[in-house]
Amino acid sequence: MNRFAYLIGTIALLFSMLSPSAQAQDKKATISMDLTYHQQNDDLPVLRVYASSKVERRFLPAEGVEIALFFEEETAQGFMGRVETNVRGMASLRLPAKYKNSWDSLTNFKFIATVTDNEGFEDESVEIDIAKARIALTLEEEDSVRMIYAKLSALEDSSWTDVPETEIKFIVRRLLSDLSGGEEELYTTDESGEASSQFDLTIPGDVNGNIIIGAKIDDNELYGNLVATKIVKWGVPVVKDNSFAKRSLWATRDKTPLWLLIFPNLIIAGVWGMIFYLIYLIYRISKLGKADKSI
Repeated sequence: MNRFAYLIGTIALLFSMLSPSAQAQDKKATISMDLTYHQQNDDLPVLRVYASSKVERRFLPAEGVEIALFFEEETAQGFMGRVETNVRGMASLRLPAKYKNSWDSLTNFKFIATVTDNEGFEDESVEIDIAKARIALTLEEEDSVRMIYAKLSALEDSSWTDVPETEIKFIVRRLLSDLSGGEEELYTTDESGEASSQFDLTIPGDVNGNIIIGAKIDDNELYGNLVATKIVKWGVPVVKDNSFAKRSLWATRDKTPLWLLIFPNLIIAGVWGMIFYLIYLIYRISKLGKADKSI
């Protein structure tokens, strides 16, 4: 009887020790999300979301997380779509065209990102409120002086109003990242919402000298990320280098220079010719020797 009671007590103790670990395994991790608003020129905006989770006291990108995005309200009517984060924990979605009329008419709008019913993470929601704004970009050249002008306006009560005291950047779009297109890194709009800078850069463009110049606002609390760009012939035309297709030392084998084909072959032919000539002389000498013996 005592042994039976001891056995039951041991089993109960093991279950009590295993329960916390099982609960710890069932507990879902928390997820953190950052939702940002990006608009270029007059295109429909793009929503970008970054998801991360804390692992061993540091935040790491959360890969493969399905996130639902909503416009204005978290309902079926406001549902924009679902995205899945990549290896960097990032995902993006352009505002669907069906919301364009609402987006055009509203002065302020809200976007919502949610994670629900995820096997590895607890439910989470994040939202951003955006005031509608735009950047009007003007490029002028007079007497070899090139100027960039930008005007920031916000939509208020169905009319565009100037936005002063806001930081703005002038940029030149390149393949990997943007270059600063002004004399300073940042400019601040004046009372009229305008900022300007002289363009003095000498940089390569395409074959016609075209480059992309723009003005942008980064991570603004009210307006998000705005970019206005224009194509202008302010770059140095790039002349196509077709030398690789010509005969040269660095070209492919079928483009070997003619002199490199002719001279080595002449040398080889000369060496083999000398060898055959020596063989011929040896043959002649041997014949002469036989002729002398016969005499």
